[in-house]
Amino acid sequence: MATQAATDRDALRTALMRFAAGPNWIPDMASAITDAIHAELPDLNADVDLRAGTYASSESVVRLLADMVDRRRPPSEAEPPPAAVDYAREFVRRGLPTDQLLRAYHVGQATFFERWVADLRRDVADPTVLARAIEEGASWTFEYLQALSRDLIRRYAEERERWVRSAAAVRSETVRALIAGEPLDAASASRSLRYDLDRVHQAFVVWTGEPDGRHIALGAIEQQASRLAADLGSTGALLVPLGRHAVAGWIGSHGEPVAVRAGLRLGDGPEESMLAAFGRPGAGVAGFCRSHREAMGARRVAQLSGRRPGTVTRFVDVALTVLASADEQAAREFVVAELGPLAADDEDARRLAATLRAYLEERSSPRRAAHRLGVHENTIKNRLRAAEELRGRPADARIAETLVALRLARVVADDRP
Repeated sequence: MATQAATDRDALRTALMRFAAGPNWIPDMASAITDAIHAELPDLNADVDLRAGTYASSESVVRLLADMVDRRRPPSEAEPPPAAVDYAREFVRRGLPTDQLLRAYHVGQATFFERWVADLRRDVADPTVLARAIEEGASWTFEYLQALSRDLIRRYAEERERWVRSAAAVRSETVRALIAGEPLDAASASRSLRYDLDRVHQAFVVWTGEPDGRHIALGAIEQQASRLAADLGSTGALLVPLGRHAVAGWIGSHGEPVAVRAGLRLGDGPEESMLAAFGRPGAGVAGFCRSHREAMGARRVAQLSGRRPGTVTRFVDVALTVLASADEQAAREFVVAELGPLAADDEDARRLAATLRAYLEERSSPRRAAHRLGVHENTIKNRLRAAEELRGRPADARIAETLVALRLARVVADDRP
């Protein structure tokens, strides 16, 4: 058995050396492989700058094959030559997936084998030698391709991780500097972000609603952020991780900003364990930063008030609460001072507070408050009297301050008396 295998390898070597006798066979083969790859893969063919890399990689892989066969080295020892490694890196930098890279190598192998067998049939008269060379060539090149592919997939993954980390680091640092108000040239920052800052921006943030976030990977949050942007009509949102459990995003437009409707929710599925918050649209660098700050403020209110996963909070709906709760301790003291016993965290106090809030938001109308809460108008009047007794002041006194305190009450509930 071992003798037969050695004989087959000798047949392969003899056939390859006969084939390799021409001075230009490696360049010619590399050109044929390059043509076949770019004809088979439109995404590669569309990138004219990639063709030189395809040729260099093909030439180096064919040259390594010939060298290994000549030196009787087993195909399992094959390691990608430098030009092939550089080619894989180019795929990463151009955003081309690994299946395209592997497809290119399979096309290359098929082209090599087809041309090689055609020349063998023309030049090798001995049918036994021909059959053994073809059989061994098929086996050898397949194992050779497998060895190269395994190494290239690993190198592609490593390069992609470095590239993504590097790009993400640049984006994060640029965004941090912008938000911090550091002097940056808008054009340079746009290039670093790969996102045009000279537009109207709608900032948002997506985060996990789980207490520790251990069961949701950052990649899943990024995917949800991308889907959310796509649902709003954007395919080029800027996404920047905020630690391990949140992603900040911006949707840019040169015309009308995207419309974030009231009551928007995240879709069904794993995203139901996530939440989102939006700022208001803003133009240019200043609007980019302001919209982000507002989205983060809306997120803080959503977190403090215990909003359920799947919900989307708009700054425009909670702006007063965001501003009034910036100093949480001062906000708690304000709530207690304005509401008194009505700030207590029990069922009766919460019901009376909800009634007073509805009454004031409905412009002091018991009838409209009753309709809003689904109770009888007399019930509203009775609850208002109870609230006035608890607070020691009329329901219509200090309306602005009372409404702010009632809206803050759910956000700063931890220290209620």
